[in-house]
Amino acid sequence: MINEKLKGYIYLGITIFIFSTLEVVSSSLKNLIHPFQLIFIRFLLGGLVLLPFVIVKKEKISKKDWLFFASLGILNTVISMGSLQLAIYMGKASTAAILISSNPIFVVMFSHLILKENISKNNIVCMVLGFIGIIMIIYKSDSTGDTPLSLLLGVIASMTFALYTVLGKNKAENISSITMISLSAIIGSIFTIPILLYMGLPVFYIPKEGFFRIMYLGLILSGFAYITFIEALKILSASKGSMVFFLKPAIATILAVIFLGESISLRIILGMILVAVGILINFYQSSGVKMETDEKG
Repeated sequence: MINEKLKGYIYLGITIFIFSTLEVVSSSLKNLIHPFQLIFIRFLLGGLVLLPFVIVKKEKISKKDWLFFASLGILNTVISMGSLQLAIYMGKASTAAILISSNPIFVVMFSHLILKENISKNNIVCMVLGFIGIIMIIYKSDSTGDTPLSLLLGVIASMTFALYTVLGKNKAENISSITMISLSAIIGSIFTIPILLYMGLPVFYIPKEGFFRIMYLGLILSGFAYITFIEALKILSASKGSMVFFLKPAIATILAVIFLGESISLRIILGMILVAVGILINFYQSSGVKMETDEKG
């Protein structure tokens, strides 16, 4: 039988690999679909594909739960992902990527405030090394292209995704991850409709040329990967689980080299090493530090 913590790390490994394909797949859709249309379709499909499992579970959902799902959907789909897409549009995609990948810094803070998790020395070391590594991977010599608003939106995206992570783990103790992800995704996608209408864009638009790629983003990335993410957080502490997001830029870079033909420099390799070291330090945290989630039945 697989050890519970090992199972949590396996879930996280699957999650981070799938999440790391977002930039490569989305990059190929740039001229085919507007980012907000893609957000709507991604989360609508991701939620709907999980809905049959929700119906079969027949979980008792209170009015307070529905309100929570709506809040979670708005927080992740509309605010976090919307802010990220706007940050990319108004500034540089590389800067937006480093800001969203820094969400573990805010997760540690929210975990301490909301979940009462302790901040260990290993958490701090991992965050510092990971953040330096991300800067080395994404930083480019030219500093032009960013605006104060794009930077602010990137920070908002990072903070709100961190809050989504912590709140999702907190509720995952009482409601199954499938139910929470499915309903919050569907509700969140519905709340993007007014934005699309305001921008004068078709609400549901899937170009034939990008059909399979959009299906992948919706069904796998916004459906299956979110399940593995929340399941991992039910086993591991929220702050430790979210640390793995420091791996996203490194993996995304490797995928970009393979599928987009982008070059990789010594600076990027050194950045990846720093990220890996930071992750290993966090994973091999002293067994004397007891996590609250270890007590979960």
